[in-house]
This record gives sequence, structure tokens and C-alpha cells, in this order.
Amino acid sequence: ERTRTAIAGWRDLPDYASVNLSEPDAPAVMELLRQRGVGIEAGLAVVADAERFVALPGHDQVLRILIEIDIPDLSAALDEAHGIVAVLERAGVRRPILLHGVDATVWPFVKLAHRKRWSTRVGLEDGNTLADGTVAKDNAAIVAAAVAIFCG
Repeated sequence: ERTRTAIAGWRDLPDYASVNLSEPDAPAVMELLRQRGVGIEAGLAVVADAERFVALPGHDQVLRILIEIDIPDLSAALDEAHGIVAVLERAGVRRPILLHGVDATVWPFVKLAHRKRWSTRVGLEDGNTLADGTVAKDNAAIVAAAVAIFCG
């Protein structure tokens, strides 16, 4: 309710807003954003979020799907990401995907995003090491390492 009240009061509208499907009010927030002409990035963290998302009317109208797994174990995080994608594929969802990792999943997710031709994002807020495990000098070093994976 608080989120919807805030959105209803926006004077300057963003191009898009990210809505996490794990939030109880997500469907109503998405509908309000649509009514206001704001694009939607659907945030999915677990398979249940993906199942909820594909059951919503208008799910095929989002700008992008953000898969953002907050599971520290790499194997479990990869399984969850693949499970989310399987739900989307079964439902015929064909929207751009942005795969976002944190800590131990940052670099494996960057590499997976590259292989799948998805988008990704990285920065010091996600983890402070480079793919080889060394501590990054700064945010630019992390971004450059991700670009090298995509361009290499």
C-alpha cells in the first residue's frame, strides 16, 4: 500500500521501475506502473516468484526480467536460476533477461549471462573480487573484467 501511494504521487516518471515478485503487493504495484505508463522490470529471486509472475495478466508486457538470486551457495543459486528460466520458457515468456549475482555468484553469473546472451550488471555492491579471486582496486576494475568476459 505504501509503495502504491508513493508511485501515485510521482510527478516525474522514470522510464521503468523494478518490481520484486517476492513482495506481497507486486501485482498491484505492476498494475499501477502500467496505468502510469512506467515500464516494468520484473524481479525474480526464486522459482515461486517466476510461477507467480507467469500467472499474472500482462506478464508478457514487461520490459525485462531481472533474475537476482540471493543464495550464497553457487550450486544452489545456479539451480534456482535454471529453475526460474525453465518456468519462463514453459510459459513462453520471451523478454530480455538480466542475470545478477552477489558475492560467490557474481562471476559465474556473468559467464552464464554471456553464454546465454543475457544482460548482467556488476559493481562493488555485489562483490569486491575479480573473477580470479583477487580484490578489485575499484568499481571500474570490476566493470572492465565483466566487459572483458563479454568481449573476449
